[in-house]
Amino acid sequence: MLNDIIYIEGMRDYRRIHTIHKKIMTLQNFGELEQIISTSIVCRVHKSYMVGLNKIESVERSRIKIADQLIPISETYRELFFQ
Repeated sequence: MLNDIIYIEGMRDYRRIHTIHKKIMTLQNFGELEQIISTSIVCRVHKSYMVGLNKIESVERSRIKIADQLIPISETYRELFFQ
């Protein structure tokens, strides 16, 4: 179901995984998720966000539009994202 991921949002100690069908809360940190999920499926774009690459609707300046959300692209992850 990894291809169903729209985006992953950091919420203090938890991560909320937004998928096509539901939202899943997990205690895994972003580092663990980056090891589990291939970079061809999701990409880290901010200290608090990872996005599903095949779910991106558009990129506007330093924000990604995905599922009616605007997710920021931070300077730290900008170069990696655009590669």
